[in-house]
Amino acid sequence: MNWTDIFVLALILGFGYFGFKKGLMLTLLKLASFFIAVIVAVKFSPVLAKILAGTFIFTKIKSGIYGKLILQQDAQISAANEGAAATAESVIDGLKLPEFLKNFINDKVVEKMPSMGELIDYASIADRISDVLANLVINIISVILLYIIARIALIFAKSILKKVSKLPVLKQADKLGGFAFGAIEGLLTIYIVFAVLMLFHATPLFGGVFESIETSVVAKYFYENNFIISWMFPIK
Repeated sequence: MNWTDIFVLALILGFGYFGFKKGLMLTLLKLASFFIAVIVAVKFSPVLAKILAGTFIFTKIKSGIYGKLILQQDAQISAANEGAAATAESVIDGLKLPEFLKNFINDKVVEKMPSMGELIDYASIADRISDVLANLVINIISVILLYIIARIALIFAKSILKKVSKLPVLKQADKLGGFAFGAIEGLLTIYIVFAVLMLFHATPLFGGVFESIETSVVAKYFYENNFIISWMFPIK
């Protein structure tokens, strides 16, 4: 167990504690708001993603990823002699992403490649991989933005339930239920944190974080089995 495991457990227990302090009613409202916000974000994110894909944001993200892949060209040069698909698979395999996400990217890239034996220049392969990764990042950004907007829109019912939860008859049951729901929210927050963390897989500053996750016990499980990312990017 390392610091990322401690972070995950502390976050879950911390949310449980604050849920206890707030009580079931407010925590339930918060949890319901969480699910509503997630559903709204996932359902309408393709619309926002399509808009963002036509802006400078997409271009900037893609060019940044492309530049990093070009820097890796020397490391992938041996695979380039084996054909386009082999080179693409070699580059994708070197990305610091969960295996299921690599498979998703591989399916999107390799299906557009020429025949297995046909050669293609590394720059074209890097461009195709960059396009898929940039779209992936744009989709995640769209979900995050819509999630934040939806959560803000659901805040207004809080003041009413806060007054009801202070009634003597409901107070104790309200607090115990609050702890349970708070812990669940902490668990879901872990998945969101790891989904956002995937945006920085190629950033050297976060290299130590990914290394720690790789050698962890609890954190690695949540990172490798992120149901939010699997929901957003299902492997066909």
